[in-house]
Amino acid sequence: MVLVLAAGLLLTGCQQEKTIKIGYVTEQTGVEAYIGQATVPALQDYIDEVNAAGGVGGYKLQLVAYDTRSEVTDAVSVTKRLIEQDRVTAVIGPSWSAAAIPMAEIADTNKVPIIATTASNVNVTVDEKGELNPFMFRVCFIDPYQGFALADYAYNELGKRKVAFLTDVASPYSVGIQRYFAEHFVELGGEVVAEEGYQTGDTEFRAQLAKVKDSGADVLVAPAYTYRDAGLIGQQMNALGLTITVMGADGWFVDDLLSMAGKELEGAYLTNGVSTDDPAFAPFNAAFEKKHNVKANIYTYYTLDAMYAIKYALDQAVQKVGSPDPVAVRDALENMKDVQVFTSKMTMEPDTHNPHNKPILIMTIKDSKWEIVKTFIPGQ
Repeated sequence: MVLVLAAGLLLTGCQQEKTIKIGYVTEQTGVEAYIGQATVPALQDYIDEVNAAGGVGGYKLQLVAYDTRSEVTDAVSVTKRLIEQDRVTAVIGPSWSAAAIPMAEIADTNKVPIIATTASNVNVTVDEKGELNPFMFRVCFIDPYQGFALADYAYNELGKRKVAFLTDVASPYSVGIQRYFAEHFVELGGEVVAEEGYQTGDTEFRAQLAKVKDSGADVLVAPAYTYRDAGLIGQQMNALGLTITVMGADGWFVDDLLSMAGKELEGAYLTNGVSTDDPAFAPFNAAFEKKHNVKANIYTYYTLDAMYAIKYALDQAVQKVGSPDPVAVRDALENMKDVQVFTSKMTMEPDTHNPHNKPILIMTIKDSKWEIVKTFIPGQ
């Protein structure tokens, strides 16, 4: 009996050693629950496919996903739990910069790579001193690209000259986009005539919008992180009779915005990295919705981009050092070149840990639908 128990323990230990745990930090409840609801099943589907094909060098992948409830403190605590207790090899997430910035320090301290999905603030991967966070990566473009592209389009193609801002001052994402838009817009010859702010969770914007109306602005930039903010702003602009052009960023791009305020935001513009209406994604979208009864969104796509990148890095690590060592995985991520991920081929910039020259789509809302009006490529 002792021998049988010992053999069983040994077998259990071997099975544990042949498992690679991948952590996922996401919103599964709370105001941004739509993110996790459309990404957790997509990750599990992909991991099941990898495991069915033999895994990674004989290792099976295991997803360990935790809910942040859209709270930064929860994101930090579950990241520590994933690394210190679950012993994950890599972490995917989060989707927002306010959580990603403190998570970067955890990644660097523990030498476990994290890939943010849609956290686009510059300081996610490079700190305020300009120093690289060596274990923090992302698969989305950064806020300077969005702010620059929006400002360029507003000034040069829409002919706008006076901008007002309505910004979530508690969100590094929103504050960053405002900053980079303003810098380029003023550089081009435009003028900032109003800067209004609000706090995350606010639902009443009429006082700020009344000031925007009085400012003489011909464009309002509202870089909201959540589509609900954008929808409420559109509805309240309509109630006030404020009819100037509205611009936002990729935080807007959720189909629920169209049903919530598509009419009120008719003609608004936003930046985005990929469109769910792209015909290339149609087979995936249809199969995913049929299987899970939820629509894939851009968070689904970017989360899969991160998982594909981790799968590539795991393959490289196992081939080079014989195990899924987190440092070896980090090294492989840093040196990715033209690696096919879910949405495109990806090259990682070693000095920034940002994807190189990821295109930006300028989109508009027309007839309560998304429409691409231009593709903007940084540096071109």
